[in-house]
Amino acid sequence: MKEIGFHKEKTTGRYLNPFDDFQPKELPIEVRYDEITGVASRILPYRVRPAQKPDTDAYLEKSPSSICPFCPELFDKLTPRFTSDILPEGKFKTGEACLFPNAFPYDATNTVAIFSSRHFIPLDQLTPDAMRDGFAVCRDYFHRIAEMGQGYQHCSINWNYMPPSGGGLIHPHLQTIVSKKPTNFVRRLIASAQNYENASGGANLWRNLLVIEQEACERFIATTGAISWLAAFSPKGMAGEVDFYFREKTSFFDLTQTNFEEMLEGLSRVFYYLYVNNFMSFNLSLYATMTPDKNFWVHGRIVPRFEINPIGTSDLNYFEKLHDEIICPVVPEQLCKELQAYFTAQE
Repeated sequence: MKEIGFHKEKTTGRYLNPFDDFQPKELPIEVRYDEITGVASRILPYRVRPAQKPDTDAYLEKSPSSICPFCPELFDKLTPRFTSDILPEGKFKTGEACLFPNAFPYDATNTVAIFSSRHFIPLDQLTPDAMRDGFAVCRDYFHRIAEMGQGYQHCSINWNYMPPSGGGLIHPHLQTIVSKKPTNFVRRLIASAQNYENASGGANLWRNLLVIEQEACERFIATTGAISWLAAFSPKGMAGEVDFYFREKTSFFDLTQTNFEEMLEGLSRVFYYLYVNNFMSFNLSLYATMTPDKNFWVHGRIVPRFEINPIGTSDLNYFEKLHDEIICPVVPEQLCKELQAYFTAQE
C-alpha cells in the first residue's frame, strides 16, 4: 500500500527560565506537514486550554434575542426570500428549521439555515435532536438545486458556532455553498486523491488513509456506522482538528437518513467533549460533490476555537494568517485518546 504523505521533523527550543532561577529549559517542537491537505502545523506539546468556563453571558448581553434577525420577532421582516423560480414559498422549512438566502453572500448560492427559533443553544445541548432539522433543511435545498439542473458540482454545509469562530450571530445557524467549481481547499483534496491514484496504480486515497490510520491506533478515534472519526495529523486549528469520513460515499446524495443520524450522534459527542474542556466555539465544514466522484469521499472537519485569557487574544496569529502554518499546542494523538472516551462512554 502506498504511503500517505505525513511528515514530521523535531527540534528543540532552549532558554534560561526566569521562573526557575534562570536554569536551562528545553521545549520540544514538532513540525508536521500533510501532503493531502497541504497543511503545515507546529505541534507544541504543552497544553493550552481555556482555564475556566467561557462567559457566554457577555456575548448574550451584546446580542440579545430582541435584536436578532433570526428570532421570531424580526425573522419575517429581516431575512431574505428565494426568488419564485427556486421556491415559490420563499423559504425552505423542515421541522423547526428554516433556510433562506444569505443577506451578505459569499457566493451566488450562499444560504443560511437556522435550526429553530431558539436564540442560544449551549455546546452541551447540541444533541442530535437539536441539530437534525437544521441539517435536513440543507439536504432539502441541495435536492432542489440538483433538480434545477444548472450544472452545480460541489456543495458544503458550514458552521461558525459563536463569535470566536467568526460567527456574526449567536443564534445557531448553518451556511451552505453550492458551486460549479470547488473551493481552493477542496481542489487541493481532489488533486491529492487523483495524484495518489495515479502513483499507486489505481488505489483510493481515502480508503487507504482510513485503513492506515485505523491500523496505526494513534489518531483513529471511533466509528459511528458508516463514518470514521479521526484526529487530524496536521491540524488546521490551534486546538487541533477532528475529521470524519463517510466511507465509500462519493456524493452528497449517497448519504442516507441513517448516515445523517450517525453523523449527528458523533457530532454531539465531539461538542460535548468541547463543552467539558471549556471550549466555547468551533468551525465545521461538511464537503461533498453533487455527482459521484471516486476521488472525493464526503467528509467533514471540525476545528475548535477559543479566546486566550486573560485579555481575549485570538487563537490565530501571523503564523496562521501570513505563513500558512498552524501553531497547535494540542498533540493530535492525545486529542484522539481524550475523544475516544466520549465515543465509548455513551455506547
